[in-house]
Parts: sequence; C-alpha cells; structure tokens
Amino acid sequence: MCAVSGVQDTSTLQYRQLGFILAGGLSSRMGQDKSTVSINGRAMLDIARQLLDTAPLHAHYVLGGPYGTFEEQTTHHGPGRAIADVLLQLAESFTGTALFLPVDMPCLEVKSLEKLLETAKHTQRACFYDNAYFPVAIPISRQFTPRLKTLINDKPSVALRAVLACCNARSIPFTGHNKELINVNTRAVAESLSA
Repeated sequence: MCAVSGVQDTSTLQYRQLGFILAGGLSSRMGQDKSTVSINGRAMLDIARQLLDTAPLHAHYVLGGPYGTFEEQTTHHGPGRAIADVLLQLAESFTGTALFLPVDMPCLEVKSLEKLLETAKHTQRACFYDNAYFPVAIPISRQFTPRLKTLINDKPSVALRAVLACCNARSIPFTGHNKELINVNTRAVAESLSA
C-alpha cells in the first residue's frame, strides 16, 4: 500500500504498481483548474490522492498541472500522449502496472481500481471498463515500446484509443455503481455531486 504521502521507496522492487492522476488538462469547460474544484468541501485532487492512498499501489503521482509530482515529457498534447510518455519512460527501468485516472472522477471506489489492476497484471493487457476509457490499467512492459514510439513519432498529439490499441487493450464489464464513472467537466456536475 502507499504511504500517506503517496510515495515510498520502490527502487528495489522487481514489479511495481503505480498510480497516476491526470491533472494537466486545460479545464476550459470548467473555467478553473479541475484539481481545485470542491466536491462536498474537498478538492478533487485531494479526493483522487486519498483514493490512491488506499489502492494496492507502491506509489502514486500527479501528472501535469501546477500540482504535478511526475514530470511530463510533453505538455498540452492530451492524455493519450501523457500516458504514452509515462509508459515509455517507466518501461526502461522495470515491469509492473500503471493505473491512470483523471482528476475529475471523484466518485471512483477502490474496488473498481483493484479489479482493473488485477486484470491488467494477469492478462498483461491494458484494461478499462465498458463505455469508459478511464480509469485504465496498463502493463509497464517493453513489449509495447516499439508501437508507442512509432505512434508518438507520427503525431505529437495521439488519441487515447490509439495508445490503448498499442497496449492490446480490452474492456471489461463494470460492476460498480454508475456514479463512479461520472466526469466532472462543468460546474453544474460538480454542484450536483455536492448536493
């Protein structure tokens, strides 16, 4: 499990499970950085960090934005590019699973993340839930490196679907509460969750 800070020494581990909160978006529909949007008195970034503190991860990081704790290789090219860059960087050092979730999904539950992590580890394929690309668990593996490098060399901004295809992604049935997969993209949605 993660330390409360979300980071622990993983330098001696052969297999690592890492979490990444995607927080580098422009938040244009929201009108403010989504990381700071409050749901029931708590910032969405704090909600995501607390969720990952309880998940079976060795460490977790914020990717992008002013609160980033993991340096983005390329900024403002979308989540697909950010994920591809992270996978390429990590695959040079070790194997494991990377879990990616956007900062704007404050209703996720740890059981739903555990299912993705377990499925990705056992199948060695990226997995996400039916009808929702996020959250997504992707194996950290050099087997995906050639395809990911070709993908980002062809175009700087790559679609998440293309990254997932490079990682042999598959969808799995979602058995949690439908509210978990809500994206908070507008103030109205944020207010409805705070009511």
